[in-house]
Amino acid sequence: MYAIRKNNGFSLIELMVTVAILGVIVSIAIPSYQGYISSGCTATAQTNLATLRAFEESYQTENLTYLSGTHNEGDTTNALMTGLHWNPDDQGVYKYVVTAGSTGNILTSYNIEVSSTKCGGTITGGN
Repeated sequence: MYAIRKNNGFSLIELMVTVAILGVIVSIAIPSYQGYISSGCTATAQTNLATLRAFEESYQTENLTYLSGTHNEGDTTNALMTGLHWNPDDQGVYKYVVTAGSTGNILTSYNIEVSSTKCGGTITGGN
């Protein structure tokens, strides 16, 4: 008599269908994940901008001038953050640039630009 063979494994068609389903799921998930990362970066940048503005106002109260300078991505120490006594907890992702504001004089106004090459985009603020 003939012995019944047990089929152990998957056919090529089954594997191709599985790969196609995974491809569809990934094509939906990646843009959603990128949007999530982008919105998180924007929220962090806005929070850091508000914090830096508060430190600038505090510095101006004590020194009668605003502090200008640049804090580059990844800097652990620099004059801008040391002068303001602020160490951003942003894992070195953002660059902060403080310049004279609308009056053109750092004594009376400032403008802050927060940018990131890793997250993309720039936000600005000042007084």
